[in-house]
Amino acid sequence: MTSSTNLVNEKGQDLPYPEADTEYNSISDKEKEAGDNESFREYEYDSAHKPYQPPFYRRKKVIWTCVIGTIIFLAIFVPLLIFVIIPKIAQAMLNSSSMTIIQLNMTNPGETSLTVSVSAEVGGIPKIFSADMEFTEKVLVSWNGQAIGSMSLDPVHVSGGKGNILQSTSFAIVNKDAFAAFAKDMLAADGFEWTLTSTATLKALGQTIKNLEVNKVLKMNGLSNFSNLKILKFDLPADAPEGAKISIKAAIANPSPIGMSLGTITLDMSFETAYLGRVVAKDVTLIGGQPMILNLEGTLLKQTEQVHLDELSLLMSNYLGGIVTPAKAKGVSVLPDGVNAVSWLTSAVTAMTMTVPLVSPEPLNVIQGLNIVDMGLTVRPDAPWNPIAVSNAVSAVFKLPFNISINITQLANATMTLIYKGTPLADLTTAVWNQTTSDMANNKIVFTMPPSPLNVNANAHEAFQAFLTEVVQNTDSGFEIKGSADSVANTPLGVVRLKVPFTSAVALKGIGFASVSPTISNVTVIGGNADYVTLSANVGINNPSIFSVDAGPVSLTISGTAGGMTGVMGDVILPNLKFAPGLTNLNAQVRFHPADPAFRDVFFSEFVAGKIFDCTITGTAQSTDIVSMAPVLAALAMKTKVPGIIPAPRLIVSGNGAPSIGTVIGNRQIPLTVSVLNPLQTTLAINEIKAQVFWEGNFFGAINAAVPFSIALGATATSPPLVVQAPSGFEFGLFMISTFLPKNIGVLSGAIVNVDMTSNIDVTVGATAGVAGYSAAISYNQTAVPAFLKLDLGFAKKRSLESTSALSTRAEPSVEDGPEYLQWLQEALFAAYPEEAKAYVATLNK
Repeated sequence: MTSSTNLVNEKGQDLPYPEADTEYNSISDKEKEAGDNESFREYEYDSAHKPYQPPFYRRKKVIWTCVIGTIIFLAIFVPLLIFVIIPKIAQAMLNSSSMTIIQLNMTNPGETSLTVSVSAEVGGIPKIFSADMEFTEKVLVSWNGQAIGSMSLDPVHVSGGKGNILQSTSFAIVNKDAFAAFAKDMLAADGFEWTLTSTATLKALGQTIKNLEVNKVLKMNGLSNFSNLKILKFDLPADAPEGAKISIKAAIANPSPIGMSLGTITLDMSFETAYLGRVVAKDVTLIGGQPMILNLEGTLLKQTEQVHLDELSLLMSNYLGGIVTPAKAKGVSVLPDGVNAVSWLTSAVTAMTMTVPLVSPEPLNVIQGLNIVDMGLTVRPDAPWNPIAVSNAVSAVFKLPFNISINITQLANATMTLIYKGTPLADLTTAVWNQTTSDMANNKIVFTMPPSPLNVNANAHEAFQAFLTEVVQNTDSGFEIKGSADSVANTPLGVVRLKVPFTSAVALKGIGFASVSPTISNVTVIGGNADYVTLSANVGINNPSIFSVDAGPVSLTISGTAGGMTGVMGDVILPNLKFAPGLTNLNAQVRFHPADPAFRDVFFSEFVAGKIFDCTITGTAQSTDIVSMAPVLAALAMKTKVPGIIPAPRLIVSGNGAPSIGTVIGNRQIPLTVSVLNPLQTTLAINEIKAQVFWEGNFFGAINAAVPFSIALGATATSPPLVVQAPSGFEFGLFMISTFLPKNIGVLSGAIVNVDMTSNIDVTVGATAGVAGYSAAISYNQTAVPAFLKLDLGFAKKRSLESTSALSTRAEPSVEDGPEYLQWLQEALFAAYPEEAKAYVATLNK
């Protein structure tokens, strides 16, 4: 007994629970007798005990309560979802959607209707939805708050967030005045807005939602009065009774998605205050978003009032001079079918005024083949830079870009700029051109140039001196003239004053004092000392005269141009200047010793590269010991061309580079030797080499080495070890892995690669035992230098050998497996430069 309050059962036992609770476990006498006591030892008590009770949620009362509650909830929520929530979602989705008109082409325009071909895109709908939308009534189109028309649109299927509308439908004009105002605005404005309203039924999420409101504002580009018009061709093909025929071909960009069939358009042309005439374009069709070619044909009228003739003259002069001139074209009429007008379309076109930028698609050169038969120059001591020029006969070919009859009666106020070898020398202004006659049948003009001042530009004095030298010494010379002239011409459009531009090369007959132009060949460097380099050359002199010359020993001065620099090169020593009529060959020696080190180095560089130099051989009064020849030699100026080493030698014969793993991984210094050719007939010492190495235009490395070595005449020698410093960093490593190695996979185990070199080599020419040579620098560029390269590893390692542990993305594959090895190198590169690699990958993803 555990408590005095315990109950007593029928057997007189005290129970700790009501007897009505029958679910208990106890050990019966039968079980004890059956010997099952051990099996149920854990359930043996002196008295019976209460068994395990189930959780509350398994009780029948709780289960029935949940079932009934769920049914009530669903009965309320499902109708709410179907009739309230889903329609609200559908309307919100429709409101947030967008519609973009790609093309809307209007055809068959009539007073109350037209046909529209619509290409549009619907977007802005979540991609998780797939829906079908059907317009249950016509779509009403409004502009500026006014309804202008309506049209029927087919159902739209939306999938993946967007849908397409592509159909042809009838567009009913509901307000003709408002539609006419819209058409004007569409043609003139940069942009406009349409508002589309309708009702629709949406099928989505297995439901059909009706009576949805459609209200969309569409922003579209207008035609801006065809402001993007570009002239492709402008021509006056023939005379006409009223003036001249006109033909204009223009390209018009259409920035608007709106297209329209315009048919036949008539336009009135004008410029400033002058009414020029009327033009017509047929079969005009605008297509939304696409350019259009407009062919205008008509008549330009003859002008009689002087103000209008002046304006016409300006228009034509600007066209000849390549100056854009804005003419105007105002709409007169439009006939969509070529016969009948439509009032709203006529109202729009007649309100339109286009700007037509008249300009030739290509520059015009009206006066060509200018030829000055004779030209005199008078130079006064008090005006050395203002000589007087005169010519008795000037002819030119005159060609206008028009096929109308033109009779030029006057040429005046010509302004010319004389250009000699690219340098403007002077401006020549002629007040009056006399005796002008025009033979337009043969496109030829003949006129004279009266005495006129030639004012030399202050920055062109040297060029003018060179020009005079050429004129005085040569029988033939030339220069270029650019300028313009004012002309008066009779045309079918009236008497016009045209400013005619011209550009022409002019041939002149020179004095011919120095008609002897020697030829120089077989130029060879044969020696040198500290003061000069000695060259031998063959000099050929063609004497056009009947005289023979025997002048004995002669010393002349040779000047020339190299690399854009001009200067004295040195002395020409002729042991015996003796020549007769015809060709004479002489042996000459040139002592090369220019004063300017830069000019010296440029000459040597171009000489080795096989360039040909423009030179002048001149004399002085001291060039000869023969007194009678002194003035002749003092005036001697013979232009010639001096060739370099031809064929040009390849100085860098080859290269050999075998970088070790350490140099590649660490400082990226590639050991290299080069084989150098001496093309001279004397010794050549290499003192210093500075070079840049390129492969297929990509910078590969630089050499900066002071490693003296000598090369015998005509021989080849190998340099001491040099170092090519390759770029460090991620970008060059990426270049090696992605570009260089894939194209030259053999260098992993050793192969020849052709590289380009840009070098600057300090040399000494002609040095021998006890005799100093002539020092100079050679700038030399050479392509396709064969270089043997062997890269034991790539450029994927960073900074030092210690960093290789960070690159162990996976085991290094065999070099023989080229593609796999390249992939490993890329992985190693990206591991070595994680930040740069991340930025690179991000750039690729963009």
